[in-house]
Amino acid sequence: MPHIQMETVLFVFFSVALIFLIARLATAPVQMMLKLLMNSVLAVVILCFISMIGEYWGVHLPINPVTVLLIAILGLPGLLLVAVLYVLLV
Repeated sequence: MPHIQMETVLFVFFSVALIFLIARLATAPVQMMLKLLMNSVLAVVILCFISMIGEYWGVHLPINPVTVLLIAILGLPGLLLVAVLYVLLV
């Protein structure tokens, strides 16, 4: 029966852990981009809904890449920021 040295076991353990860490770090940007994409789609839906409902009161928020990304990144505070800036600047 062959005897396995402790250094070999530690090397294999840390090698597998390093491979898992590298794989995790490699998929992180993809996950962030997918989350940003999903939030952007949701931002467009929210802006369309606000435009449809706001039509009755004369409220319209522009749908452009800047407003969509601002809302996608910041969420509700971004939506409030876009609304306040639109009211103040237009």
